[in-house]
Amino acid sequence: MKSHLVAIISRLTAMAESEGEKETRNFEREGVVVAEVTFEKETETFTLKYVETKELATFDSIDLVAIELFELLY
Repeated sequence: MKSHLVAIISRLTAMAESEGEKETRNFEREGVVVAEVTFEKETETFTLKYVETKELATFDSIDLVAIELFELLY
């Protein structure tokens, strides 16, 4: 059985370890983008944009943003 949470954390970790100052990725549910996440190296924070409502949430913990994404996607 494949863990969805591990897959999310792997994507977030790859963002945090990238060479750029800012890394952005989309997260989709059934082919529809439901969230956009940006990692900023300078502040070491993840910003989650809820596509449907256009609201933003900022996280300084990879675990918290992963849990929020998991709840949105599954």
